[in-house]
Amino acid sequence: MLLPIEGLTLLSLHSLLSVHMLVGVALIPPVALKLGSTFYRFFRYYTGSAIFREKGPPQLVMRILVAPVLVASTVGLFGSGVALLLLEHPNSLVYTVHKASFIVWLGAIGIHVLAYLRHIPTHALADWMRGGREAFGRRSRRRAVVASLLTGAGVALIALPLVAAWHR
Repeated sequence: MLLPIEGLTLLSLHSLLSVHMLVGVALIPPVALKLGSTFYRFFRYYTGSAIFREKGPPQLVMRILVAPVLVASTVGLFGSGVALLLLEHPNSLVYTVHKASFIVWLGAIGIHVLAYLRHIPTHALADWMRGGREAFGRRSRRRAVVASLLTGAGVALIALPLVAAWHR
């Protein structure tokens, strides 16, 4: 839900800059959780874990081309966003990195979403619906997601003075 809100702020960035910055900061913990869980699955698969090998590897193009670009552009996007927030005055180089990272990220996330779109309803429903077989790690995943969202809200609150400083 936070990513679409962040995207909508781009439609009127000048008037929604504070919202853009706060939502961006709030996204850092959930995005870090997603990157961490992805690296964990990657590590477990390539170290031979039966549970992870059973599902098989990601598609070759996704694994070799899209994933590295998506990870690098995500780190660039959020890193440059934090750098902009911490700078007292807009820095044209950091701003250019932020915009370029977003453009690359948008393409990579678009390919990623399209590649896995057909799996989303099945996986999401299996993880959040009650009944049936308990999905492995469901409770831990739910707690981690909720904790990352709450942490993001806390970080956004802490960032309020930095956001306010941009409007002086």
